[in-house]
Amino acid sequence: MSESKQSRLTRDALILEAISEIGELIERVSELEAKTVPLVHELEGKLVASIARVDNHAQQKHAEFSIVADREKKVFEANLNAAVTKTVNRMVNEVERADGLSVRSQVLIALTIAITASAISVYGSYWLFGREQAEQAAIGRAVMAVWNELDEKSKSKIEQAY
Repeated sequence: MSESKQSRLTRDALILEAISEIGELIERVSELEAKTVPLVHELEGKLVASIARVDNHAQQKHAEFSIVADREKKVFEANLNAAVTKTVNRMVNEVERADGLSVRSQVLIALTIAITASAISVYGSYWLFGREQAEQAAIGRAVMAVWNELDEKSKSKIEQAY
């Protein structure tokens, strides 16, 4: 009987020692948590700040691009209008010099000039602004690649802009 009492005391001592070690481990986990939580908050703040900087940079570049595109559009339209006006005036002078043209011929010539000017205008607009689509698609793919990592404020700004 004393042997069973001895084994019981040994077992109780081992249990107490295990409980003590578990308590020590719990304290270490609490200390580790107390040290890592501020670090995680700091990293989260840095991530939000980085996203805000990227968002501001993107907005700034978009504004710059819009200004350049508007300026180039106006210059292109002015050049195109000048070229069309010059061509039309030249053709009108040619028509005025030609004697005996019927009204029908003059209307056909004017219609041909109008169609040619329209085609040049459409082609010029596509040439000038058609290249933007590839750049905008690249920006869209970049945003979609990090969409799930963005905060709600950034997502809402992007959704409002587009």
